[in-house]
Amino acid sequence: MLPRQRKLPAIMSAVSKGGAVLLCVFLIAAIALTMLLPSASSAASNRQAVQESLSKTTEAFNAAEPIYQMLREIIEEEIASLGIEDESEADLDEAEAGYEELSGYTKQLNDLISGLSGLPDDPNTSDGKTVCAAREYLSMLRNMSADLAEFVRYSIDMYYAIEPFEMMYLDTDDFMILSEELWNGCEETRTLMGAITPPAYLAITHNDLMARITEFRDFAEDFYIACAMEDPLRIYSCVYRMNRIVRMFEICNDNLYADLELQLRQAERRLDGPIAQLRSELTNNLETLKNAQGRGQ
Repeated sequence: MLPRQRKLPAIMSAVSKGGAVLLCVFLIAAIALTMLLPSASSAASNRQAVQESLSKTTEAFNAAEPIYQMLREIIEEEIASLGIEDESEADLDEAEAGYEELSGYTKQLNDLISGLSGLPDDPNTSDGKTVCAAREYLSMLRNMSADLAEFVRYSIDMYYAIEPFEMMYLDTDDFMILSEELWNGCEETRTLMGAITPPAYLAITHNDLMARITEFRDFAEDFYIACAMEDPLRIYSCVYRMNRIVRMFEICNDNLYADLELQLRQAERRLDGPIAQLRSELTNNLETLKNAQGRGQ
């Protein structure tokens, strides 16, 4: 019996050693798990950030879609109206409403761009590239709406400025009354035009038109003096001068129309070209990222 009793400590020792080994295994596993946990947590946090970025970008892109469609409709209607004679009186209330609508688009797009601030935009990642592309797309639409608003504002202001010139009373045989009407109408129009800040692309044409208005006003003053003096040579000289000014007016009018048409054509190319292309790419990228996120869950 005694030999068996001597084996007990050896067994207990073996058990003790086994427990120590097991404890070491547990400790190693715990350390490894502790090391892995931050990585797993970081990955989960990264997925959540990507999902939030994708959600905000998609929301901004979808919110801009009605604006894109409306800008396309506006440009198509303006392009279709080119070259069509319309004798009806301009609806300035409708024009003002159109200006306010375009200005509202500009503000909405600015807000959408601001809503994307702070999102990850690392160009080395798919979601980062998409955020950058979305900002660029929204900025292009914002610039388009701002340019069209400026275009409409100038057209409205010019309509009001030219109105005194067109409303002159010229149905009279009294040349002195006629010259007074011309001077007053030209001076009022010149003053109103001087208060307008034209778009950069219309500055030259706008200033040329103002110069012609000024010439016409100066002509009216000389014509008044010629009539008051009853000097035939001065009167004939003024008539010849008036014909030249009228031809210059026609050239200015053609140049102004050409500049306005050019801007509409360029707006059409911008919308059908880089803006439409970026919109298509964003649509595909957002759908691809959404599907990838769905598979990763």
